[in-house]
Amino acid sequence: MIDSVRKNPKTAKWEFDYKDLKGKRKTKKGFKTKAEAEKAQAQLIEELNKGICPADSKTSFKEAGEMFMRLHVSIHCKPSTEEGYKGYLKNHIYPFFGEMKLTEITPLMVKEFVKQMVDTGRTHSTVNKYTKLISEIYTFMIDSNVITRNPARKQTLKETKNDKIRALASIEVKTLLSKTKAVYPDFYPLLFTAIFTGMRQGELFALTWDSINWITRKITIDKNYTHGRIGTPKNGKTRKVDMSHELVKVLKEWRLACPNGENNLVFPNGDGEYQDANNMAKRRFKPSLQRAGIDSIRFHDLRHTYASLLLANGVPMKYVQHQLGHSSIKMTMDLYTHLLPEVNEQCINLLDRLTDSFQPVEQHIRIYGT
Repeated sequence: MIDSVRKNPKTAKWEFDYKDLKGKRKTKKGFKTKAEAEKAQAQLIEELNKGICPADSKTSFKEAGEMFMRLHVSIHCKPSTEEGYKGYLKNHIYPFFGEMKLTEITPLMVKEFVKQMVDTGRTHSTVNKYTKLISEIYTFMIDSNVITRNPARKQTLKETKNDKIRALASIEVKTLLSKTKAVYPDFYPLLFTAIFTGMRQGELFALTWDSINWITRKITIDKNYTHGRIGTPKNGKTRKVDMSHELVKVLKEWRLACPNGENNLVFPNGDGEYQDANNMAKRRFKPSLQRAGIDSIRFHDLRHTYASLLLANGVPMKYVQHQLGHSSIKMTMDLYTHLLPEVNEQCINLLDRLTDSFQPVEQHIRIYGT
């Protein structure tokens, strides 16, 4: 399959011919010494015997990324994941690696990319998303027998969790709801439901009236609407969340005023169609925050607010996990156990009460003869 090494009379470099797994004849060139060529030849023989195709030096990272998106992501990933990957590649990864050959990129270059991302203000968790995607592209190409190594392996930064999480305090929730009900009554039911169910934005946009059970006071969450498409909830599992009596009242009142549409949506736009996330944020959510005097937060922080309200009122962590639809209780605890000042204050007050109850009782000891 592989010829003996030879010296090229024109370049004075050593080279050898071989046939890849598809039977195509190729040449490995550019070795300074015969020993280097023989070593590379031996390694190539081993790789071919294992069924591994030698690296295609012509494939650029951008070409590999496009193949990964077309042949893997579009088939196996959710639309929201696909859109996220497209943004990472276009805005951050391709500008750095796009025109480079897959075989040219080294672990040191990946470290340079990581440093550049951190230096421009991106968090460790965000940079880890980029390097994870790079690694997935390389893994895909390795599994496709195009290359043999992954320079993005073990390039994970240590993350400081929850630095970006913002949960509204109880007084902020009251103010926000009060102002919104007065100024944006058409947005109030959506806002109220988000705060008191912890549903994700896409789950709220996809919610239909037939998913609400007024008798058991439960909402069935079995679909999600993001990037103009209907899909499953984030973890792919259906869940049921409980409704308070007040939420039931708010939704029943809203049903009488809700715009009608073919999709039977609980929170449609004015035409009865699916909401546009950017439009909702611009026209309703951000103005509501401003009128309430609250610094800008993400809509997703309403989900964190719901968790904080539950925990601040003594609700078990397991219940919070179930309501939010987290895959494990560890995930819920990692997110919220250190987040809530109200919970911490309650614990401190409890400690004070405990220690007070065990204070020794003062006794007057009478000395004999007095």
